[in-house]
Amino acid sequence: MKRTGELVLSIIAFAFNVFLFISGVRSVSVDPFTLKQHLRAAERNLSAQDINNLIHLLNTIETLLVVITIISILLAGISLILLKRNIDKPKVAGWLLILAGIVSLMEIIPCILYIIAGIMALVRKSNSNTNQ
Repeated sequence: MKRTGELVLSIIAFAFNVFLFISGVRSVSVDPFTLKQHLRAAERNLSAQDINNLIHLLNTIETLLVVITIISILLAGISLILLKRNIDKPKVAGWLLILAGIVSLMEIIPCILYIIAGIMALVRKSNSNTNQ
């Protein structure tokens, strides 16, 4: 059975996740000295300790988002392979897509697309009767 809808939604979400991964890696690799200068220029009332704490918090959050994106990309990649090869495992692919959507809850667009594609894969019946 063709699963074009699930594949298209998954590929769009996958591409969006890859874009978010690249931008997340770029934001993690920003020079802390430059960030300190921008924070000092924006807010003169912050102490050096406050700026260091803020930079540490931002770095931790960005790293967490990159890890979440990697996990979501891996789950979606496996489900794309299962859907593309037309293996009789659309339910497994559907659950993997829903899991990828749950993992990427902080990324709204991929989350919605993965969950819709996962539900489509779970609900759609496969053709058990073939034409003879």
